[in-house]
Amino acid sequence: WAETGDDTMTKKWRRDYGEGHNIDETGVATSSTDRALTSTDDGAHNDNDSTSSLDRSSLLNNDKAKGVNESSLSSWPVALYIPNLLGYLRIMLSFLGLKHALQQKIHNALCIWIAAASLDLIDGVAARSLNQCSQFGILLDIMADNILRTIIWISAMIESKSDPTRENGICLWAVIIICLEWITMFCSQNNQTNQEGDQHVHWKDVNRKSAESETKNTPPFWVEAVFKNNFHSLPGIFAIYGLFMAPFGTYIWYADRLHKTTWPSQLLSERNMSILIKTSYAGRFLSAMVELWLCYDHLGGIIVRDKRHHMKQKDS
Repeated sequence: WAETGDDTMTKKWRRDYGEGHNIDETGVATSSTDRALTSTDDGAHNDNDSTSSLDRSSLLNNDKAKGVNESSLSSWPVALYIPNLLGYLRIMLSFLGLKHALQQKIHNALCIWIAAASLDLIDGVAARSLNQCSQFGILLDIMADNILRTIIWISAMIESKSDPTRENGICLWAVIIICLEWITMFCSQNNQTNQEGDQHVHWKDVNRKSAESETKNTPPFWVEAVFKNNFHSLPGIFAIYGLFMAPFGTYIWYADRLHKTTWPSQLLSERNMSILIKTSYAGRFLSAMVELWLCYDHLGGIIVRDKRHHMKQKDS
């Protein structure tokens, strides 16, 4: 909650989406500097110009004291933002883990992949604290996640094929999941509504995005439940758990269940590990339901636009 400076003391609701952007009451994503300047302007709405200038000057001085100011941000290439450098590192670690996996260095591969996944928790914090938020960073963050999960699924498929006595049904499901994740990334980013300037409707704000789409589809309850409070809900946590734990668990199950060279295999019994992996599959199913709806909403919008374009041509 953020109080405005007017007499009514109305409160504006903003939601933090984790990549350094917040959604204000209009559904528009803004960076931290934009939010601060907007808050200053709102708070000085009924004051004279000198007070407004003083507040703005004080705000910028505070930013400079933290080493974050607009002049330094504008001169720093977006591709070299610290969060984006972390994104590049995550991608390199993903492929490095694949190299170790192909060499049957299971423990090394797992530790490297866990390090790559852990960096995902840092880049969002870095973007907000350093005020280095960008659309490129959001896309890079999603691509790094998809690359990591795709590589782990591929490694799991390779391990499952190495033992002819095991069932290989996982290969079909892994291919379906990989394709679905990349198609969803394309749909969610391509369907993002761009507005005037650099403002945009964040792809996670499914209610706002759907309201402004061609289809006007209301998200089903399970989609709203997962996205609620930026995944900070039981369904959201369960979906994220399945999204990442399913490939990790599958790889460990097929690669290290017998040899037990990794710490998960050493700490957990085969029965407990099986329960955790099956639970992750349920969470992955929930994620798949959300992904399918995002694709459905995007493709529905394309069909509506095509019909509208066809009708205009027909009328003309």
